[in-house]
Amino acid sequence: MSTGNTQAPERLGPYRLVRKIGEGGMGVVHLGIDEEGREVAIKVLHPHVAADLKARDRLTREVETMRRVRSRHVAEVLDAELVGGQPYVVTRFAPGRTLEETVLAEGPLPAAQLIRLAQGLCSALVSIHAADVIHRDFKPSNVMLVDGEPLVIDFGIAHLVNATRLTQTGMFVGTPGYLAPEIIRDTEITQAADVHALASTVFFAAVGAPPFGTGTFEVICFNIMEGRAQLDKAPAWLRGWLGKALAVDPRARPAAQELLRMARRLDPSVTAFNETPPSGTRVLESSPPPPVNRTKTLARDDSYSDLLPPVEYAKPPRPAPQPRKEAKPRKEPKPPPYVPANVPPYRPPAPYPDQRVAGYPAPQQAAAVRPPQPATQPRPYTPPRADRPKYRVGHPLIAALLLTLLVALAVMMPVMVGAAAVVIALVLRVGEYLFGDLVARRQLRGSSAADPALILLGTPWALIKAALVSLVQVPLSILWGVCVWGVLHYGLKIESDQAVAYAAGAFAAGLFLLPGGGAPRKAVTRTLTGVIRSPGAGLVVALVVGTAALLAVLFAMGQTPTWHPWEQPSDVVRELTRSARESVTGLIGGLIDSLMTSLGLGFLTPWS
Repeated sequence: MSTGNTQAPERLGPYRLVRKIGEGGMGVVHLGIDEEGREVAIKVLHPHVAADLKARDRLTREVETMRRVRSRHVAEVLDAELVGGQPYVVTRFAPGRTLEETVLAEGPLPAAQLIRLAQGLCSALVSIHAADVIHRDFKPSNVMLVDGEPLVIDFGIAHLVNATRLTQTGMFVGTPGYLAPEIIRDTEITQAADVHALASTVFFAAVGAPPFGTGTFEVICFNIMEGRAQLDKAPAWLRGWLGKALAVDPRARPAAQELLRMARRLDPSVTAFNETPPSGTRVLESSPPPPVNRTKTLARDDSYSDLLPPVEYAKPPRPAPQPRKEAKPRKEPKPPPYVPANVPPYRPPAPYPDQRVAGYPAPQQAAAVRPPQPATQPRPYTPPRADRPKYRVGHPLIAALLLTLLVALAVMMPVMVGAAAVVIALVLRVGEYLFGDLVARRQLRGSSAADPALILLGTPWALIKAALVSLVQVPLSILWGVCVWGVLHYGLKIESDQAVAYAAGAFAAGLFLLPGGGAPRKAVTRTLTGVIRSPGAGLVVALVVGTAALLAVLFAMGQTPTWHPWEQPSDVVRELTRSARESVTGLIGGLIDSLMTSLGLGFLTPWS
């Protein structure tokens, strides 16, 4: 069946696509370049898969899951577009090869690299479980080796603890050789399943083959459920650690944190241990630890009976007792035949399903383990441009110069600039309430086509909220300006009109510096960060704004303030005082005249 058009466009959103680095049934992974020149891995769904709502749900769930996990051993999500016509996820690009490719090409890892791999994977699993996530698909093809450190690159079938199942009926999820027994048996699935899969992955790195052998699907699943791990092929110093993690009983396996502590104690020079097998798997101690439920589980009402074709597994037949004549090598019983139950026959998944987030394309041959080859190793990929961090600076100096410029203009034109400062602060506050929430949402779930609608719907509430805050903050700034005027006029004996001009500058500064001015300050910082994208541009802007601020300060200190469209404060105060005096005198005279008239003595008033 065709997978649809896989011809890569030249650009996808803000990213330039360079080449395809992986492909599977679900989609294609491209090497891309972002706007800052960094190399990224872009996972794009096939068109026919993108039309499936359940496939989009899986992609959305994968992004939400990876955003919850914070670890240097887990590939982080940089961006995502989940609602457009071509959904994609952008992750960190890991130049290198998967663990599977490395082992198949060069053979098992040396002891030192093996310990480094085990400790790194355990550290990643601790972070994954701390985010209440069950990965459910640890395997060599999902682990990249970057400078010798492991990097988990795929969360395609991960589940949040107690999350709702999103797989389709009849879909097989996971790779058989690395599944935990409880997943095959369709019993309670806990985070202990990841411990089992992690140990199987480390076994592959140490031996060059899966721990439960190769062969048909039925044979592998039977070996897993019976705990028949081929621990005798692993290095002696690693068998105890593997045996504990590969225990058939999930409660007997160590938790991720405990497994990490055990991995830190691995020593190739120490090989003494007991090999008494609990539940069919060899461990360090002579008996398994007491069952302690230290893992979180998926909700039991989420049935996983659709993850595997129904299989009835019978116990292997016991041979009839024979008289002991001589010692003969014991033969392993053959697994029972596979009995289908009215479902189409199972077709094993391709060697490299769609679970690659970054790395080189998968090799074509992966059925047998090849011994180390003396041939030259593949030359590592050299990126065209070195990675560089995004230029993200708040530019506090430029923000301070802009505020200085506003204060100087307010001193020169107190009425007009003071009113403009109130409007500017209100607009910045509304913008921060709208776009600040938008940035927070995009950091959690990526960009969305619904963002413009959310901004439109949120504008009325942002206006109301900004107006209410301004009703408190503007009077507070006026009070601050009055205090400055009083200190300058009565304390420093500055002429009243000039002191009022300086008070207007203090009022403009108070709109941004006093309590309630945090939102406008954040809006200014966010705007400068988005507009100024390089150190050179920042230097040019700082020089221009600094020059303008210096000139404005010099003019403010050397010229008389302009009070248009009002008169200067001294004239206004003088007129208000005269009007008040005349009004008070007229009021008192009218009261006296009315009283004398009512007593019949109106002729005695001097103005009658």
